[in-house]
Amino acid sequence: MKAFSRIVVLFLAVFLTGLSGGTKLISRDSQNRQGIIVGPDDTVSIVALDADEISKSWRVASSGELNLPMLGKIQAAGLTVDQLEQEVAKRMKRYYRDPQVTVFVSEFRSQPVSVVGAVDKPGTYQLQGAKTLFQALLLSGGPKPDAGSIVTLKRSSERGTIPYPGAKTEEDGEYQVLELDLKEVMQGQSEAASVPVQPYDVISVSDIKLPRLVHIAGEVNKPGAVELLSQDTVSLMQVLAVAGGLTRTASPGKTMIMHLNAQGVQTSLAFVDLKKVMKGQAKDLDLSAGDIIIVPSNSVMSYLQGASTAAITTGIYILGRF
Repeated sequence: MKAFSRIVVLFLAVFLTGLSGGTKLISRDSQNRQGIIVGPDDTVSIVALDADEISKSWRVASSGELNLPMLGKIQAAGLTVDQLEQEVAKRMKRYYRDPQVTVFVSEFRSQPVSVVGAVDKPGTYQLQGAKTLFQALLLSGGPKPDAGSIVTLKRSSERGTIPYPGAKTEEDGEYQVLELDLKEVMQGQSEAASVPVQPYDVISVSDIKLPRLVHIAGEVNKPGAVELLSQDTVSLMQVLAVAGGLTRTASPGKTMIMHLNAQGVQTSLAFVDLKKVMKGQAKDLDLSAGDIIIVPSNSVMSYLQGASTAAITTGIYILGRF
């Protein structure tokens, strides 16, 4: 008889789930009971045999209390669903003989985790129980195909430490940060993938950082590009120097400098008398990422038509880094 009553309770739980409207309910059997902890503002559904006044969905107060008819206030936040179920059944014994109770979380609001950066669907998600870093990333649809190579886990120091080698505390002491190889995490079974995630953690997947390049093409001895690593600009004469200087057929008086934005669209074009700059008769120029220097030959116009495209589309030889 007791087993039959339990089956009836479970049936009512499923039935209650089916009646729910806008809120997606989670059935008791679909939850992994291990690790499911009730939190403030969560909604719990209680199904108690022959107790219609209790068999409803209840919102846990921000204080963590659950106020039930006849049973009074229960400090629900911090309890597992099994513990809450046992507490409800214990209090019901005052009024019912051998009460049959099922409790499950029907809406999570207390376990938010933010997944941002180069993921399919960045946003805030509810953990709905214990989750690993790999599982949390899957909540957002996983990394984009063009994602970078680093995933970062950030946790408030008030919520504890990140139990993994390499986790560092920021200088202000407010957060712990862990950087991991994204490929290793997405293997699913690695130690990095199994790092536990807590509510209010922030997970960030890096974007691919395109190199910041200044190109030089045309009548120079070593056409290519310089990469800006530690500074934002490089002078025209520095670029010319690493390019090995001008060729014998160069016509530097009408050197062209064009700029392409991050989308590859030309936004500016200017002509510079490079010969005067080399002699100190004109001011040297500061160049930034996206600038392209084209030194023409004596056949100026015919060369420029092809050189501007070649500077962008051909293989890039890195001449130096600044």
